[in-house]
Amino acid sequence: MVSESHETPKFLYKVLSEKHWTDSQQNKVVMLSDMDDDFIHLSKEDQLDRIIHKYWANVPKIIVLKLDTTKLQGEMVYEANPGGLSKYYHLYKGVIPLSSVAEVKVIER
Repeated sequence: MVSESHETPKFLYKVLSEKHWTDSQQNKVVMLSDMDDDFIHLSKEDQLDRIIHKYWANVPKIIVLKLDTTKLQGEMVYEANPGGLSKYYHLYKGVIPLSSVAEVKVIER
């Protein structure tokens, strides 16, 4: 795993639909949505509320994965989204192995 000079935290988070999580349990990697086509969107714990409210507000049940970053495969980059100012972790050319999932949280609304 490669990162720019910014030190990658021990844990990052990924929000998934219930369907993608169910599908993931049949595989050895986390199944991703089309939103993760160019790179895999990850966030720090303090960014989760913003992400959930912005992108998942109308989804009644979501899954939040706490990921051990030492087990992720790919190139980790800390950068702003296109057109944005806030920085997030993006995993390029990579996958999220199920073995990297340290904790699973189900949020139902």
